[in-house]
Amino acid sequence: MSVMYMEELFPEATQADIARAKVALRKYRENKQKVLLFESEPPETEIQIRRQAALIKSTRRIEKAISQITFADVRSVMEYRFIKGNSRAAILYFSGWHCCEKTIDRKITEGILSVANTLLYFD
Repeated sequence: MSVMYMEELFPEATQADIARAKVALRKYRENKQKVLLFESEPPETEIQIRRQAALIKSTRRIEKAISQITFADVRSVMEYRFIKGNSRAAILYFSGWHCCEKTIDRKITEGILSVANTLLYFD
């Protein structure tokens, strides 16, 4: 009985949750640019206001989820890759981290899982 209670208290992300987190992370830069556009040119219609609110909510959720990653190296790779919008190749060759490809890929995978788990609490 207590095992089931712990699973409900701390849910783990499913494959569908992880896939949604990947999509949200990939769309982050595009959505952030739209938020900045709305800040420079305020929305005029009700539809634009709703879209702006949804974009702000989406970008803040991703920023919060990445900031909650426990391990600093994983968090910094996720920030460099998704928040700053650099490619995987940029991480490997220009970031200053001297890690092999598999290590960087593992950090990105761990980061995506952490983001997916954190997003469960924001829904």
